[in-house]
Amino acid sequence: MSTLSLADAIGSYRLHCRVLGLAPRTTETYFYALESLRSFLVAYEGADPSIPSSAQLRAFVASMLDRSLSRATIRIRMRAIKTFCAFVVREFSVDPNPFAGVVIPRVPFEMPQVLSNEEIHQLLRAAKTDSWYGTRNHALIAVFLDTGLRLSELISLDVDDVDIARMVIRVRNGKGSKERYVYAGRSLARALREWSDIRPFAQADLALFTTHDGRRLDKRNVARIVERAAARADLRGRRVHPHLLRHSFATSFIRNGGDPFSLQRILGHSDIKTTMIYVNLAGADLAMAHAKASPLDHLVTH
Repeated sequence: MSTLSLADAIGSYRLHCRVLGLAPRTTETYFYALESLRSFLVAYEGADPSIPSSAQLRAFVASMLDRSLSRATIRIRMRAIKTFCAFVVREFSVDPNPFAGVVIPRVPFEMPQVLSNEEIHQLLRAAKTDSWYGTRNHALIAVFLDTGLRLSELISLDVDDVDIARMVIRVRNGKGSKERYVYAGRSLARALREWSDIRPFAQADLALFTTHDGRRLDKRNVARIVERAAARADLRGRRVHPHLLRHSFATSFIRNGGDPFSLQRILGHSDIKTTMIYVNLAGADLAMAHAKASPLDHLVTH
């Protein structure tokens, strides 16, 4: 369909993404998808593929389905390729758009799993062992459960991002490189104060959560901390991970009377539709809340 080399077009697109200043994780996702497409086309049409046709893109989707890739993975890759196709149409006057007529498979919607109040109590009790590590792990898990931070946001926290006296936490590395502030309850502030009293200070890195020798925890460290606390809590049949704690925070926030617009800002969601998932999860509790706070019932009875 086009004599434009796919490799050349990807190179131009890479430069375009750098100029836009896209987040590293976003560009990594884009170019992993494009290299997957290029590898497929090399096998499909030769060593130096051109911009693919709609038929070739549909064949690429079919190949991923045949390899039993999850629909969520396929959707992420194809959305990245769709953005790339819009770029080559605009920049290289490719016509028609290669993505015309390509259908991205839908992902069946599943409500996120959350921990019950009792399971949250068990997890926090299991994390707080009588040790240096226990104090750190308890504070770390408490941050997830009281603020809903993403894993990447938690490991990026520095000491200076936390104002325990005002019970506020600055999130500098949110999704899309956006900065926001979240607030801590009294229990979290107490846990953070206990951790700050024993946290190692003799290092150049000012990471809030560190190893015993002062190195910043990474994603794998934190995932293991959460998994081991869950194992000690004997949460049978539950795969407990940092994002489950974020879901649990959000659902508890709504159940306890928080409103979805405040929750949207706390979680750093750009779209309220994403936040509304937690309103649906807490639906039974909202019905009870409305029964207590119905404006019309209050007018009639007062």
